[in-house]
Amino acid sequence: MSDNLKFENIYCVGRNFVGHAKELGNKVPTSPIIFQKSNSAVNTKEIIKIPKNKKIEHELEIVLLIGKDGVPNSHEDARTFISGFSIGLDLTDRGLQTELKKKGLPWFSSKSFQGSAVIDTHFRHECPNEFYLTVNQKIRQEGSLKQMIFSFEEIILHLSKIVDFKKGDIIFTGTPEGVAPLESGDQIEMGFISHPPKKLFVV
Repeated sequence: MSDNLKFENIYCVGRNFVGHAKELGNKVPTSPIIFQKSNSAVNTKEIIKIPKNKKIEHELEIVLLIGKDGVPNSHEDARTFISGFSIGLDLTDRGLQTELKKKGLPWFSSKSFQGSAVIDTHFRHECPNEFYLTVNQKIRQEGSLKQMIFSFEEIILHLSKIVDFKKGDIIFTGTPEGVAPLESGDQIEMGFISHPPKKLFVV
């Protein structure tokens, strides 16, 4: 799919991998934790701009593209709402997020800064089982579908109790362990195993 694709709402799932929940000292959830990013956070380019004086961490995630309007009525129906699978980075201002969590406040401002939703616009019709992120040619994150606490269908059904989907909505489905800060000059590759990666450069 092309870079001209128009995205609508951006939904994200927190703590959908046990390893990631534990590495940040969080409890493993019993139902999906949902938050949002602003549409202006979308970055489909090859450059990641890091805000100055901020600790910005990468969170590698499989991204779902919603292909139709409406609400699914079953587990099987939920699958029909997915029109494509890709890879992305949920960039997080970790210092600000920690501060907000201590105060019991929403995470929005730590997740929704400009360019914080990095998306490879090459959406596939089937989702490969394994995905990865390298920084400066070294593996930082690796994940597989079997490690996810909540499946794509469970996420979609949970979200559908809150919102009606629109064609062009995207869902970041959670990150495996290994999140870490990015630095200016970092060279990134993210992708699915045995598929061409998306290459990115941090400035």
